[in-house]
Amino acid sequence: MTPPLMPNQYKTYFNYFCGIIPACLLVIPAAGEVAFALISLYSLVYCYQQKINPFTNEQTKVISYICLFYFAVALLSILASDISLYAFKRLGTNIHFLFAPWLAVLLAKNLNKQTLSIAFKIGALLAGIIALTQYFYLGQRAHGTVNAIPFGDIALLLSFFSIINIYHESKPQKYFSLFSFSLGCCAVIFSLSRGAWVTLPFLFIVMLFLWYKQKVITLKSLVLLSLIGSMLIATAGFTPQVQSRFNAIKQDIQAYEHNKLTSVGLRIALWEVAMKAIPTHPILGFGLHNKQQVPINFLENEDLKQSLHQLGHFHNEYLTTLVTKGSIGLISLLLLLLAPVFLFYPSLLSTQHHFLASLIFLLTTGYASFGLTNLAFGHGIMNTFFVFILAATTAATPSNSRSMLT
Repeated sequence: MTPPLMPNQYKTYFNYFCGIIPACLLVIPAAGEVAFALISLYSLVYCYQQKINPFTNEQTKVISYICLFYFAVALLSILASDISLYAFKRLGTNIHFLFAPWLAVLLAKNLNKQTLSIAFKIGALLAGIIALTQYFYLGQRAHGTVNAIPFGDIALLLSFFSIINIYHESKPQKYFSLFSFSLGCCAVIFSLSRGAWVTLPFLFIVMLFLWYKQKVITLKSLVLLSLIGSMLIATAGFTPQVQSRFNAIKQDIQAYEHNKLTSVGLRIALWEVAMKAIPTHPILGFGLHNKQQVPINFLENEDLKQSLHQLGHFHNEYLTTLVTKGSIGLISLLLLLLAPVFLFYPSLLSTQHHFLASLIFLLTTGYASFGLTNLAFGHGIMNTFFVFILAATTAATPSNSRSMLT
């Protein structure tokens, strides 16, 4: 059964409200998260009224089971360890995935792609404006209204989302897209987020691949854009902000044997602790809520133990998942990142759905890369953004992929 449209008089307002999430998530405190919560609650009412089951609906059932499995593994890791009020508080950061099935049904037929595209551009533009203000006027590391790392990560994705359809736009729209992309990239640079910087070349490669698959650029144009993009990325690498951050990495690595209490040194120490801890609880891990406790149990150096405890996690999504949720948790993570790529790949050649399919490729590539140096899903705002985009793209689910994966 296909989800029916909501009445036209409400649909426009609904789309504007949904646009708050990507447009305001980084710049207005709690705006995106409140909007996400309200839309998610309404999705339960909507599915009940329309008698739609997201786990049997053709458009949403694959994504529904993937998200439910991800949430269930997090819950199981807690139930298999020491249960406490704090444990369920930590589980709350994953609640987005529990609502994802019903949210996907609501968005599949009611969210307008044009409104979504404009919201991405506004989000990138606003992130750039606030980043320039914070960095040059206030003398701060650009962070918007959140932590600098998720600020840089989401700003990077919004930037690339802004130019997906640039070859199908009018000249004024192209200028707006490029302006949003440029300001979004400024937000990434001045966030001083090294993880986002490392991810940028990967997203650029994926973007070229998507344009080539859509047949909006030729092989010659692909090569030319690759050269231009490489030169721009290399030029950005010589800016004082980037150079200082990467020089700090070199210095920390060189000093690691004598001083582990540097930014990079602590991360390396955490990764070493994780490798020791994983074999002791390989199936379900130590529990989602125990990532701060694990370093204490596997270290003797008190100074190092205190510093690692303050960091709160292992600064790597894959190691953190193995420690807290075990091998089953890693399977749920890889399924969340990889299955949508295979599911939506056939839609890349569809004129109707290539925009939504392209979002998935950029989204999953970005989060997979972010997870190499930090938590991709450890911050509520990162989960809000991921689940919203994932749910919004379910309208592009191709029928042949549905039958293949179900």
